[in-house]
Amino acid sequence: MKFATKLSLGCIALLSCALGAAGLLLTGQSFSGSLASTRTALQAQQEKEKYALERIIFQATDSAQFENYILASAAQQYAEQTADAGSSMALWLDGAYALYSGLPAALPRTALKQALTNGENAWQLTRAAGRWYLLLTQPLDLPGVRADMLCAYDVSAVFATRDAQLRAWLAASAALLVLGGGAAVLFSRRVTRPLTALQTASEKIADGEYTQRTQVKTDDEIGALSRSFDAMAAAVEGKINELSKTTQSQQDFIAAFTHEVKTPMTAMLGYADLMRARPDDTETQREAAGYIYHETQRLENLSRSLLALMGLDQAGALELVPCQDAGLLLQTVRSLPQGSTPVPRVISAGCVVQVDRSLWVDMLRNLTLNAQRACQGIEGAAITLRCERRAGQAVFTVTDTGCGIPAADLPRVTEAFYMVDKSRSRAEGGSGIGLALCARIAGAHGAKLEITSTEHVGTTVTIAVPEVLPSEREAYNDTQS
Repeated sequence: MKFATKLSLGCIALLSCALGAAGLLLTGQSFSGSLASTRTALQAQQEKEKYALERIIFQATDSAQFENYILASAAQQYAEQTADAGSSMALWLDGAYALYSGLPAALPRTALKQALTNGENAWQLTRAAGRWYLLLTQPLDLPGVRADMLCAYDVSAVFATRDAQLRAWLAASAALLVLGGGAAVLFSRRVTRPLTALQTASEKIADGEYTQRTQVKTDDEIGALSRSFDAMAAAVEGKINELSKTTQSQQDFIAAFTHEVKTPMTAMLGYADLMRARPDDTETQREAAGYIYHETQRLENLSRSLLALMGLDQAGALELVPCQDAGLLLQTVRSLPQGSTPVPRVISAGCVVQVDRSLWVDMLRNLTLNAQRACQGIEGAAITLRCERRAGQAVFTVTDTGCGIPAADLPRVTEAFYMVDKSRSRAEGGSGIGLALCARIAGAHGAKLEITSTEHVGTTVTIAVPEVLPSEREAYNDTQS
């Protein structure tokens, strides 16, 4: 059963109970008041009838003896005189038997005897033959005689009024229930509409529609739940997108790695087979050996770069020490292959940074090698290694005036195995992993590799790390400067 249906039924049940309780209370109070008023009036009437009967009895005899027949005759005479009054009366002697009875025959004798034992001013309601009677008893004031006047008054009209009120209340309650039930259904649907939206959104998210949101804007607990749900859905969507990107990146990595390994291995097998086929051809042997050597060296560089990437994922991989910017820049220049051009120009600012020296130098070296490749064949191209102080940070830049990077390739240049010019990169021994390694080294230091480039103008790579303030520096020996 849906929650809206349960809520509607609950509201209708509460309304029914409220209407029923109110109807019974009001009708009961009205009935009790009417019955009490009628009883009081009938008790006063019986008092008068008692005096009238006693007068007739005293007029029927001059002696102080009240024979039974005199009492019965007086009671009958009184009953005949008051026949049109609508009352019925019985005269009982000693509470045991009736000298005279004009009571309805349907009244049970046990009820009459019970009424006699109730005593003076007591009353009793009895139902007989579909009618309601009020039984009242009054003892007669006769010397030497115990006689009781028992009257039965028809009070069915009071009960009929009560029943009519109940029927009217039931009809009114039924109408109110119909209207209230309809209002309860509309109210329940309106209240549970946000829950329906939550259910629909959760089902769609479960089916893979991670952009689905509830968009419920209320100020109650359901609104707060909806906002929490939307925040959770946004987080799930972000995680799913992140996982998708990671999965795609891994797939691309595996595909690129497979290609990078398969291509040189295939060529090396081909040249090795050629060497076996032509053992006496010196020129062929030299060319094949050179190609095999070149590709083997490139595979070695690739494996070294991959090991470096994996090493950055290990806990405690960094050994942070205070380093002068000049020492880092000069060590980078000294690590470049002998004879490589153009030789970078170094500009330092006297900054001290807390970095892993070997990794930081390796990052600057890879960036510089990339810059040298970009400058090949361009007359007057230059490279600058610089560190400058900006707002409490030491900003390292590697700037070249080489060929630049196309705008479409910029977002992907830090992906492993991605090469802007694959043929030239492979010819120069590149594996497409250098910038990815540089980005990982910067990230391990809490920094970010920022690359700006214009095709045919040049490229600038920027990495910013916090500078160690003079008050925070400890004594150190920079043996590399």
